[in-house]
Amino acid sequence: MPPWEDDEPLRGSAGSAGTLTPERVDDDVAIARRGAPTFGVRPDDPTVLQSLRGFARRYGWRAYALPVLVVITVLALMTTEGASKPSGRSGPAAGAGSQPGPPTASGDIPLKSDQAGPGAPKTALSAAALPPGAAYTKTGTGTFRVLRGNGPVVGSGQLRKYTVEVENGVSGVDLTKYAAQVQTVLSDPRSWAGHASVALQRIDTGAPDFHVTLTASMTVRTLCGYDIPVETSCFAPSGTAGSDVNRVVINVARWVRGDSAYVGDLNAYRIYLVNHENGHALGHQHAHQCLPGGLAPVMMQQTFGLRSAATHKMCQANPWPYPKGAAGVPGAEQPDTPANSEIRLKND
Repeated sequence: MPPWEDDEPLRGSAGSAGTLTPERVDDDVAIARRGAPTFGVRPDDPTVLQSLRGFARRYGWRAYALPVLVVITVLALMTTEGASKPSGRSGPAAGAGSQPGPPTASGDIPLKSDQAGPGAPKTALSAAALPPGAAYTKTGTGTFRVLRGNGPVVGSGQLRKYTVEVENGVSGVDLTKYAAQVQTVLSDPRSWAGHASVALQRIDTGAPDFHVTLTASMTVRTLCGYDIPVETSCFAPSGTAGSDVNRVVINVARWVRGDSAYVGDLNAYRIYLVNHENGHALGHQHAHQCLPGGLAPVMMQQTFGLRSAATHKMCQANPWPYPKGAAGVPGAEQPDTPANSEIRLKND
């Protein structure tokens, strides 16, 4: 299998008409509260303890002296480095202008998009750095094609139709799985169609209300902007730069790599990505505070972090607009301001 092959399975079981039914849980809030790190080994693992005892028996006093020597060496290097720096100069070089203060995020993020507005500092976001992982398509053709497939009307509110598309030139992703996951997520009762205000239907012919499109990262920058240099997705309404239709722009970089808020669960991040960006297509603004019980609302910019700037509380990652067991859903939505933005810089 090529190194860039996307073999992430779509969780669920086979349903009618060959569709996939996502996993059900009785209480999404309870599941989140029971969540615990599962990476690496436990410190009380008998195998680990046995290895440590064997190391101590083999090397005796040296096993205990080694950490002390490492600390002394690091301190000596730090002292030497500090002494080698020129003294008496803590400001800018002679002739240079005054040193600017630390950068701050403007937080003035346009409605229905996940990138900073004009004038935002060109500084990477600490919480939004793309995790390491498989290669992804950086440059496509700038043209798009519809992936064949349609489905029934889901929900009972105002009908909104959508197509599932991909930019020509995007490779390394199983497009059948991608299209199936988009449709499955948007058909789930925990998604937007689970609320009486909207009904959704996937089509592959005719005139859709919006186009859910897997897009190469450089094309994303054309459609979404790149004022803050991190990989984002967005909703690009008709009439914005580079878009003559209402396009939900799914960044292939995020589809392949995910986000640090969902590290270890790429599938859950993809669910969040679909729900969040399609929420913008349905007219939803960003939400900035944890739901009662601690879950992040799906319209929080979870790619940028899970801490509420307004309350300073850390929310729990949540990919659904209407998670079971949660109150106050889908969350209080407000225009973005410097005071409530989830954007955090590396040096903040």
